[in-house]
Amino acid sequence: MRPTVFPHESISPASTDAADVGGRSGDIAGIQSVEVGLDLFHRLVDGGAPCGLSDLARRAGMHRAKAYRYLVSLGRTGWVSQDARTGQYDIGPAVRDLALAWLSRQDPLQRAGEEARALAQMLGETCFVAVRGQGGVTAVRVCQPGQGVSIGVAEGALFDLESSATGRVFAAWQDPPMRRFPADVRRGIQARGLAMVEGEHVPGINALSVPVFDAQGQLLLALTLVGPAASLQADPDSPAAEALRAAGRRVSAA
Repeated sequence: MRPTVFPHESISPASTDAADVGGRSGDIAGIQSVEVGLDLFHRLVDGGAPCGLSDLARRAGMHRAKAYRYLVSLGRTGWVSQDARTGQYDIGPAVRDLALAWLSRQDPLQRAGEEARALAQMLGETCFVAVRGQGGVTAVRVCQPGQGVSIGVAEGALFDLESSATGRVFAAWQDPPMRRFPADVRRGIQARGLAMVEGEHVPGINALSVPVFDAQGQLLLALTLVGPAASLQADPDSPAAEALRAAGRRVSAA
């Protein structure tokens, strides 16, 4: 397993007394090549779009050949990727993995993950937690039932705002509202406190999703149940829907 270096960490010898460090990270000798590589990586991220080697080197004030060597190392470790057709560089899959790992350590997501695990075991259906990131509505924690039929939802999977129950939760509470999202559908989801699809996203598969709010009443994440139509009813008054809503309320109130 490759070690991951986080730019905010200060690493000091084990024998260093804490009082000597005292937060003066600038006084501790680091590894300059790591800092240079991270600066180059941040230039790529801040650009907001893929870019070529020459452009990235110019942004970093670095010789093209030197920038290329750093990009080779960043590419080997998954932090950047290169388009085989255009040759341009972009952020790599390690960034997604890091973001998911960070999100999973946040308190609301930990609580939501615990609720999802309990629901999956109690109802025998797949349950997951989703958030909205730059890439779209994304599953960040997936819990499978110990028994019954498991639905293959991968962490990192993206959900459409209109055709999926999970996406509809985010569309219903989006401010300002999506123009292409019907106002009556939006009002119905808000009134029920639940979005659902009946085989619309994947034939034969139903899904129920509820919102979770932060202390200011802003939509934070969604809790979603998904399962075969034979076992998971697309019914807002079903026991599964009531259990899901109750779980959402508990996480919101925590």
